[in-house]
Amino acid sequence: MTIVATFLLILYSILFFYVLDAVLRGKFEYVLLFSVIFFPVYALFLAFNYDAFELPILVNLIQYSKEIIIFGALGIWISGQKNILQKTWKISFLDGLFLTFLGLSFIFFVLGIGEATFTNKAVYLKNILLIGIFYFFGRQIKIDFKYWDRIFNVIFVITILACGVVILERAFSTHFHTLVGYAKYNLHLKDFEPVGTYGLNWTFEAEGGRPRYGSFFANPLELSSSMLISVALSTIYLLSVPYKNNKGKYFVILACSFICVLLAYSRASFVAFFIMLVFIAFLMRYYQILKAAIAVALLITLYIIFFADDEVRYFVIDTLSFENSSSMTHIVDWLKAVESMITNPMGIGLGMSGNAGGVEENLIVGGENQYLIYGVQLGFIGALLYIGMLCFGIRDAWRAFRLSKNRQEAVVPFVAASVKFGLLLPLFTANAEAYIYVSLVSWWFIGYAESIYQRNKGRLVLS
Repeated sequence: MTIVATFLLILYSILFFYVLDAVLRGKFEYVLLFSVIFFPVYALFLAFNYDAFELPILVNLIQYSKEIIIFGALGIWISGQKNILQKTWKISFLDGLFLTFLGLSFIFFVLGIGEATFTNKAVYLKNILLIGIFYFFGRQIKIDFKYWDRIFNVIFVITILACGVVILERAFSTHFHTLVGYAKYNLHLKDFEPVGTYGLNWTFEAEGGRPRYGSFFANPLELSSSMLISVALSTIYLLSVPYKNNKGKYFVILACSFICVLLAYSRASFVAFFIMLVFIAFLMRYYQILKAAIAVALLITLYIIFFADDEVRYFVIDTLSFENSSSMTHIVDWLKAVESMITNPMGIGLGMSGNAGGVEENLIVGGENQYLIYGVQLGFIGALLYIGMLCFGIRDAWRAFRLSKNRQEAVVPFVAASVKFGLLLPLFTANAEAYIYVSLVSWWFIGYAESIYQRNKGRLVLS
């Protein structure tokens, strides 16, 4: 194990210094490359290194190495701008929502509102700032089409590898997380006791003890949500490439994405998968997708009614009727969050809700709904700003896709709109902004789509 961990650590060091060198030379698009390579394996990479070396300082170095890349890139970009204070900035409405949301978060931090410690508030503020930074990078950093192809190919490879691991997990009825010290890492460094049938946490099992697999992502929920990026990307390539061989390749990637969602056993992401396909059908005006999605959903429904075992059938019924324990937990946490927002409409402070970094377990209020998580901490204003960021981000990305001059330019807005729309449902049931791969990468895409929209909106009238 130590040999493997050492080898992987060397590979990561090569990636880190390769990207850092590129950033120092002003190639800020390498931050995105770093993100799509490292973020999917981030949590398990930390766990595996701790299991092998048992050095908390090494874990901390790896954790904050990504901040060195991201905040370092931001600092270098800012320092490289001439007369930045005199520069005329064209601020769109979506930009304004982001700036206001980030400003509100910073005010809460400076005023010290809430019971969380200063350190935890700082960590939570940092996580919020990462959202803004990735959106900002998307707005400001120009990436040529060849480099986007490299990014997309990495995403496709990650998808295929994730599918391969999750199939092996299912075949051997073994969670990959049990092999890399996930429980040990959580116990020693996060003080989370292993729970559940599989000695990990409740996220890894569904009602009745049925296993949920997470491949090399942090957990099954993050795996299934992250696959929405792959679904959107493979769909637009599947429908736009001219040759059958290429279509077959993208169909395989789409199938791999679906397998990951299926074996992750995430109800919200499973439904979001089909909702996103419906959205894509209207976005592309390709209504055969709509027919296919309805047909597949009908087949799955018929299978559950007539062929599935009783355990699966009752699980679906209890889910739809909100009678299983997981659904009840969501409802209880939602009610706690709503009660807190009504009692404290201006918010109770950073680090007081959700399960992202910087939140103490004994202080959590609510936590099973991203909209309410921000509402609890930043009040109704914070929740409305966040919802506005999502809604106007999706709208502008949709318009950017419509206004794109060619297919190459249209890909990123298409993926941005589709993924953020698909995530609307998982955001109801999880702290999904903590899934750094799908969250930050998709916000970069939204920022890039916003730039395309602002550049092209005066050229054409939307049809």
